[in-house]
Amino acid sequence: MFTVRVSPIARGVPLDELTFFSRDAIQAGSIVQAEIRKRVQPCLVLSSHSAAEDKLALESTRFTLKKISGHARLVVAPYLIRALERVSVFYRVPLGAVLAELTFTSLLSVARKLPELQNQSETQRDTPPEVLILQAEPEGRIGAYKNLTRETFARGRSLTLIAPSLVEVDALAKELSRGIEESVVVLTSALTPKKLRAAWERVVTATTPMLVIGTPPALSVPVPNLDVVIVERESARSYITRHIPPLSLRLAAEYVAREAGARLVLADYPVRVETRARLDAHTAEELIRAQVRPAGAQLVTVIDTRAHDAKLKERRTFTPLSINGRDEVRAVLARKGRVAIFSARKGIAPLTVCNDCGTPVTDPTTGTPMTLIKTPTGNMFVSRQTGALVPSHTVCRTCGSWNLVTLGIGVDRVVEYVKREFPKSAVITFTKDTTPSHKAALKLSQNFYDTEGAIMVGTERMLPYLTEPIEQVVVASIDTTLSLPAWRAGEYALQTLSALRTKALESLIIETRKPDNPVIRAIASGNIADYYRDELELRSSYGYPPFSLFISLFWTGTESQCKDTADHIAKTFAHRDLVG
Repeated sequence: MFTVRVSPIARGVPLDELTFFSRDAIQAGSIVQAEIRKRVQPCLVLSSHSAAEDKLALESTRFTLKKISGHARLVVAPYLIRALERVSVFYRVPLGAVLAELTFTSLLSVARKLPELQNQSETQRDTPPEVLILQAEPEGRIGAYKNLTRETFARGRSLTLIAPSLVEVDALAKELSRGIEESVVVLTSALTPKKLRAAWERVVTATTPMLVIGTPPALSVPVPNLDVVIVERESARSYITRHIPPLSLRLAAEYVAREAGARLVLADYPVRVETRARLDAHTAEELIRAQVRPAGAQLVTVIDTRAHDAKLKERRTFTPLSINGRDEVRAVLARKGRVAIFSARKGIAPLTVCNDCGTPVTDPTTGTPMTLIKTPTGNMFVSRQTGALVPSHTVCRTCGSWNLVTLGIGVDRVVEYVKREFPKSAVITFTKDTTPSHKAALKLSQNFYDTEGAIMVGTERMLPYLTEPIEQVVVASIDTTLSLPAWRAGEYALQTLSALRTKALESLIIETRKPDNPVIRAIASGNIADYYRDELELRSSYGYPPFSLFISLFWTGTESQCKDTADHIAKTFAHRDLVG
């Protein structure tokens, strides 16, 4: 008999590791099924020992070990286990919880049908593998990927390329597979379990170099002779998981590359400030010469909406677009051109205040501003943090006035305005609510491109689905992002505006009350080098990343338990700068 140490592949399991028994020895890296709290869960085997060796420890236990059920399949490569361990230690989360983020759920249920790993050779390097930075717009990145693929294939090695969204994976596969279709494998959650298993088998049993393209869970596929790991659009916020604590799948990709002895390529335009700092610190190198200016000939127009607002100064009322912005859109539509209008927030307005005393409408529990949204039963205020709902006919909690006015620009407000100003144009709303699935998003995107003179109004959700450049892109709302109480707010805005610029064929119009903001100046001039320099100097003076590491602490329990924990942490780290 053997004792088997496993880590449940699931989120929210309180125990890092559990011990079971098995009649046979099971190799580390195998996936097994084990009963945990009366539910059968997939688990990753960490080690297996003879019960005779653990006899003394077993005799001292106060419980009876359960037996591993089902068949074990060796499907997790040793380098991946080492990478998972590093992520687990960095974030202080169970190893199995990390694997749950880095694997396809549908594959876990059919793990017993996957081909077992054979003796995969691992790259031995005398020095740490390279970290390469690729700063270029999409067309330039695709060209670099093609060259890198040819060079890697010529040495008999393979590559893994991950992208943050399904539509980006499809676009990359279409471009990169030309002429090498038999050597390209796509792995995403959009595949059926049967097709996903077939793709996995193609990779694991391959005897020739392969290019694996997929979403982050593709990192869990044991690619033979892996030499390059590419993180496409490395600044994408979808690389950060939404669970507590949030995990960086970008960091996981770096650990996978390091433990596999593979080169890591971080690609985007522009790259994150921390990534740029690695070049300055000589801990990374450029794959090709960095692109510092946009390649397109788009006309960038910045409209200072304060002049427009001055005409409405008598009352706090706003229109989503200025008169100049509206006229520019009308000119493009007259030529049957297409227009995309970006708004940073969903709903009607991100902020509502009392027109008499200025008090905002806030969440009763957290005190954060509430967003005014449309619902089937009428307008409601909703808290994005707690989900709390308040009727729109509420009164000011300070002075009791009914005179509430909405401030800021949400998607719903833009849609109402556009339909009123351009009644003959087809208007498409593109948010997470209107496109809950990849299939729905593709359909809406195709409708937009099939309709002449159409207007698409959307949030950041629409950006990857603007697969072809269009005549005009209008930014109705970026000030909300620039005003976020977050130290990365400027960087987020820069990345969003840069992405929008690449979607514009003729013109990009930015409507803002902050035309002198460094981000707006960088986009208008096309020179992001000055922004990098100033931002790094600012972060250095405040001791922000990449010059330090922020640590977030989370704990759960009853109200009294949480208070006791908070007091203990405050006492323990009294010599540190604690926030919160």
